[in-house]
Amino acid sequence: MRQESLMPLADPAWIEMLRAEAAKPGRTKAEIGRELGISRTAVSLICKGDYSAKLDKVSRKVAGKVMALYGQQVWCPHLRAAITPGACEDHRTAPMAMSDPAALKHWVACRGCPQNPAREETANAV
Repeated sequence: MRQESLMPLADPAWIEMLRAEAAKPGRTKAEIGRELGISRTAVSLICKGDYSAKLDKVSRKVAGKVMALYGQQVWCPHLRAAITPGACEDHRTAPMAMSDPAALKHWVACRGCPQNPAREETANAV
């Protein structure tokens, strides 16, 4: 028998940021949707917590855009958290970790991250 959690999980920071943006006077969900490349309905459902797709799938598509546009932060898919662009650069440019398994996993994740500008250079190399 599966046991339900007694405490609901907190929404990720990017969802709270999206809600705050949608709550600003003069802002419409349609306008926000155009900025993010998603529908007004998707913005509304995400804000209400009723979006039917899995949160990981939605996060991959929308979280980075929300953080960049409205939070002056970037979404780190490895940490699953918002970090400053400086912290992202520090992780991205750090030397390969040789003795810390967690740091090595993060280093590897940075190499394949869609936000890593060096990734594009490597992908376009012949």
